[in-house]
Formats: sequence, structure tokens, C-alpha cells
Amino acid sequence: MPKSMTGYGRASAQEEGWNLSWEIRSLNNRHLDLKWKIPPTLYAHQKTWENEVRTIANRGGVELFLGLKINNPELQSLSLDRTMAASMLQELKRLAASMEVPHTPDLNRLLNIPSLWKDSGSIDNPQLIESLTETLKKALEDWDETRVREGLALEEDLRVRFARLTVLVEEIRVLAAQTAPERFALLQERVAKLLLDSGAQIDPDRMLQELATISDRVDVSEELTRLEIHLKGIDGYFNQTEPVGRKLDFMVQECFREINTCGNKSQNTSISQLVVTFKAELEKCREQIQNLE
Repeated sequence: MPKSMTGYGRASAQEEGWNLSWEIRSLNNRHLDLKWKIPPTLYAHQKTWENEVRTIANRGGVELFLGLKINNPELQSLSLDRTMAASMLQELKRLAASMEVPHTPDLNRLLNIPSLWKDSGSIDNPQLIESLTETLKKALEDWDETRVREGLALEEDLRVRFARLTVLVEEIRVLAAQTAPERFALLQERVAKLLLDSGAQIDPDRMLQELATISDRVDVSEELTRLEIHLKGIDGYFNQTEPVGRKLDFMVQECFREINTCGNKSQNTSISQLVVTFKAELEKCREQIQNLE
């Protein structure tokens, strides 16, 4: 089942005086790129949470935001790092003495230094961490559901587009078969005129052999057969449970290669127009596939 790389998920909970919430957003990316917005005191748990994400995602740029708010004042407690504050004051006195300038300590400025304050609340207690992990799982489920829904919509659109491409391949094949005798006769006429104008002599059987060789060089039946095989293979990918974005992207590149060869070989205006239409539709498919995981 194809999944989109873009999605959104959210979950919230309450745990012993804490209001907590996870918010997840994702966009397209060649690899799985996780960006966490969590308090530094929780960095030690990031690896565990990353493993939870990797169980359901393989590609995409994913941003995970953690919101934490204390609703119990008793849990909120700040303490001053007196040792560091005293050390700072001492260093300032030494600096002033070495520069021979007067120094009067400004406690207001000193107390405005964030690193001197420590939050002694219980943000890293086991029960809260367990609640954070479970809430993250719920947010991931919500996020994954949006990716599945968008993936199904993309699949439906792509199936319609690839069906159009299959029809175009058949139209090119029919038109190529209809114009082949005409092309061969025209080529034979041109060669005969050149021989007549130059007065050269050539064995008729040899001329037919050379004309057949030239006709083979502009024949597109092999390319059309490979295109049909690729398009049938693409349809089968939609039934796979593993991520198919990279596989589909590769198959589309192969289709471009084959249809470009058809366009280069074609000497018929109608076939050239069908090739242009095919490439335009195939480009739309490629743009849609860029959204798939």
C-alpha cells in the first residue's frame, strides 16, 4: 500500500501535573530526516523515540514537536547555581583589577544569565517518560493514517494516468504498423531515384536487404513492448506492502528512456504527437510519485 511522505499527526495527554502534546509534520525527502523539538533534558530518550518513528516510516523529512506545560505549581521549582555565580563575580573582580578600572557588582545583570538557573522539576521521572512515549505512539498513528489516506488518493490518480499511458502505447503501436509499409515504399522510391540519377547499378535483392536494415533502425516495436512490460510492472507495485516510491521512480525513468527512443526514431508526425502526449502524462506521474514513500 503506497504511503505519502507528507502528513500531520497530533496527540495529547495529562500526567501528574503535566500537560503534554506531540505534533508531527512531514514533507518529501530522499531519506528519513528526523528533526526533534524537545527540551535538552530529554535528549537521552531521543534514540528510543527515533526507533518508534522508524518502525512506520522509511523516507521523508519529519519534524516532531513536544509541548510540555506544568499545571501543578508544586512541581515548578528553580534554584540558583551559587557556586557558578560566585565564580563569575570573582572573575569579574580579577578582570577589573587587571585593567585597573573600578568594579561594582550588578546582581540584577548577573541574575539574568539563564545558565545560572536550574529547573529542579521532575521532567525526567520514569512515569512522565512512559506517558511521553505512549503519547508519541498515538501521534505517530494519527500521522500515519494521514499518510495512508493521501497515499491511496495518489494511487488512484496514478492508476488512471498509467492506464492512459497504456492506451497511448497501443495507439503508437497501431499507427506504427499502419505506416510501416508506406515508409518502406517511400524509402524504396527515394533510393531508386538516387540510383537512377547517379546511373549506378545495384542488385534488386541487395537493395531490398539494405532497405530492410534501414527500416529496422526506425522500428519502434521493441521499445513499445518494453514500455508495455514496464507499465504492467508498475501496476503490480501498488499491491505491495513495502514502500514503492523509489521503485516507481526508477520504472518511470525507464519509461522515459524507451519513449524518448521512440520519438527519436519516429518519422511520422502523428506518432511524434502521441510521443509528446505520452511524455507529458508521464511527467505528471513522476511529479506525483515524488510524494510517495
